Amino acid sequence: MLAHEMERGANPRDAEGDPQISDMLPGAFDDNTVTAPSELIQEELAEEIDFRLAGIGMSACECALNEFSWPAVLHPIWPTIYRLGICDDRASGRFLDALQVADVIFLEGERFDFAAEVGALRGTVAAIAFPVLDEFGEIIDVGAFCPESGMFGLLRGAACLLGAENIHAPRIEHDGVRVHPDALAWLRAGRTGVYVVDPQRARWRLAEERLIVDNLAFGRRLRDALRLPVPSVFVLAHEARRAA
Repeated sequence: MLAHEMERGANPRDAEGDPQISDMLPGAFDDNTVTAPSELIQEELAEEIDFRLAGIGMSACECALNEFSWPAVLHPIWPTIYRLGICDDRASGRFLDALQVADVIFLEGERFDFAAEVGALRGTVAAIAFPVLDEFGEIIDVGAFCPESGMFGLLRGAACLLGAENIHAPRIEHDGVRVHPDALAWLRAGRTGVYVVDPQRARWRLAEERLIVDNLAFGRRLRDALRLPVPSVFVLAHEARRAA
């Protein structure tokens, strides 16, 4: 009896003429209907989700930052950072872009390593850690700056510039690329402009750029450091004899 009543009046609202779900969503229950979100909605969802927050798809540099560093504002060194005028509020959409602090050991040749990675006990200092990007905005290295000593180093040594992503960025304040004399000045400027780490490699990327500096003395040093080598020109032997 109960089964019969359920079969006859499974949806009492249908008998009253109210619209059914299938009428409200035409084709929703057809076998050939695709109910997945449109490609546009899928693209929007993909842009909102950063899977690196879960450690998925991170590069080696991003993994190192995520594993060995922590937010600078939670570290006792933060008052020193703030006193130096390093108040970086740049927002670029990357969760690792905020300034962080890590225990590091500085090496020769402006290089460093995370103390936890090498198990170092001596020579360890607290330093500001930050990602180093290329012209396309991809993280290719990690930089570290010690507020106490002013020492600077790169994790991999892959970057020749700090702020390479700013070379092709829109220019509002200056009609050119702002070049800072050291890593501290670059950090004070909110990581805008560039700091030349390796002049021999950076000269080729800045050769056709208009460079803006703060003072004449630094401008002269920068010009000499970035000067392109004069090409060596040779004359074929038989042409030289003919000319003689």
